[in-house]
Amino acid sequence: MWSSYRFSLSHGLVLSLLSLTVGCPQVTVPQLSSSLSAEASRSTIASQCAQAVFTCTSSWPTAVPTVVAIEGQTVTATDDGFTITGQSDQGGFDVQLSASDSIAGNGAMSLTYRWSTGATDTDPCTLADGQAFSSEEMPLQRMDIGVHYIRLRVENDIIREIIDTDSCGVIGEDIASYHFVEIVVEVRSN
Repeated sequence: MWSSYRFSLSHGLVLSLLSLTVGCPQVTVPQLSSSLSAEASRSTIASQCAQAVFTCTSSWPTAVPTVVAIEGQTVTATDDGFTITGQSDQGGFDVQLSASDSIAGNGAMSLTYRWSTGATDTDPCTLADGQAFSSEEMPLQRMDIGVHYIRLRVENDIIREIIDTDSCGVIGEDIASYHFVEIVVEVRSN
């Protein structure tokens, strides 16, 4: 859209200015996640394959979440996750999560990631995620001191026309193959 502006100067001289109104594209700047609050104690939720809702094959992806120690931290593997000990800065510190050992599956060309926390759905027919906080392979996430239930869901580019199970019926149509693992991450201060 063109707009015209006219300005009158002394001695009857008129100056016309033209301006082009251009719609600027919206730029979305990713916001850093706020610190994840510690959660109440509960059991981790197993992925659909582990609950035998349907049979996973080698074409399905495999989620492998880990924690990488950064300077000043000690990471210890536990039966159900990791314990990170480090110097607390105002009740928490940054934790380096990693999905780099995850497997895309036979025939897959790509793998996407979804990190979430606070999942409470234990229904093996749905197993919905909690609040997502990153879609990066290796997010650096600030976590408060305490226990966190962190889920990594990975999806590959193999679309399943239908996922039909004996116990749940049809639980998905035209969706990417996915797998998730939930781990307990305990953050402790030195």
